[in-house]
Amino acid sequence: MSKSQTSAQIPPKYLQEGELSDECKKLLLTLPKERGWLASNIYNYQGFWGTPRIIRGVIACQQQFQAQDSDIILVTTPKLGTTWLKTFLFGLVNRVKHHIVEQNHPLLIKNPHDLVPCLLGTYTLC
Repeated sequence: MSKSQTSAQIPPKYLQEGELSDECKKLLLTLPKERGWLASNIYNYQGFWGTPRIIRGVIACQQQFQAQDSDIILVTTPKLGTTWLKTFLFGLVNRVKHHIVEQNHPLLIKNPHDLVPCLLGTYTLC
């Protein structure tokens, strides 16, 4: 079996079910389910269709995320300008702390994805 055939059979990490708690498995049994086009099944949770892994992340975020008055939520579709928007947001929010002409400006030495945390990664992909 070639490497391309093997990798084609293994879905990307965000489509894999991963470790689901018993509570999450019980919840999935009660949700409307459809056959997925990428994942084996997708489930409707609070009006949103998602894989078990994504739904697990949504539930974790609902239960654990505590918004602060100073939080800024940036919502984008992946691959449609997320990096540029994170760069712009970081520069705007930190314009007093880091002057744009600094040689060691964080945006010149770090990836914007390292400077602006992502809820998706925190709650679903870890």
